[in-house]
Amino acid sequence: MNKLELRLGKSLFLMILGVSMMFTLFGCGKPKYKLHFEGYGFQSSKTEYTAGERVAVYYDLIATDTDYRFWLDDENVKLKQDYDDRHGYIFTFIMPDHELTLHVSSHNSMEYIPTVSISFQNEVEEADIWLLPQTEENLKTSLWGTPSAGALEKGETAEFTLTNPEYAEAWLVRIIDRDKAYYSARDLKLEDGYTVIFKSEGSKFDAVIEVHDASGAVVSSAEAFTGVLGAE
Repeated sequence: MNKLELRLGKSLFLMILGVSMMFTLFGCGKPKYKLHFEGYGFQSSKTEYTAGERVAVYYDLIATDTDYRFWLDDENVKLKQDYDDRHGYIFTFIMPDHELTLHVSSHNSMEYIPTVSISFQNEVEEADIWLLPQTEENLKTSLWGTPSAGALEKGETAEFTLTNPEYAEAWLVRIIDRDKAYYSARDLKLEDGYTVIFKSEGSKFDAVIEVHDASGAVVSSAEAFTGVLGAE
């Protein structure tokens, strides 16, 4: 091998080494994951990010008399929301190691939203209570926000005026007691004056959720115990 070939070989080696170092330093070799948008009005500098990269998204398609709700399809990713006059809504989060979708829903804040006034009786033990419109989103999620009634003690009755902006035809009940036992019921038909009763004739694991109409007649009854959170 002559000197020219040696110099060429050395130059090629250094070139490959330099490119390899660029990939390492700047993350060019890391896999990228797509960020999808469900709805109009989102803006971002790019649509693919590496895991661990900070993402910033803007939303300026803002109308008057309109309420907006934003969420990611991975509830484990923390979505931070801010606002300024220049950008509108500003969302930041850390990209996980998979594709992600940012959603938006909106409704006219001036329009009529159906409500229903009911009572909830707890006859089992102290628990947090959630009463939710039965939507596809609420059926899938395990994060329900602030309880409709927090730490409702055994023997207590809570009064609710529930709003139903999604016009759902049924309601969900989610209950978590102080021992992390989890209870639920779905397909509940609730009207003004109805009462939901969380009760048990034996242990709490035999609990049922009953719905009574305004006259006290039983409209529906369902077994409630689902499991214990954190149990293996």
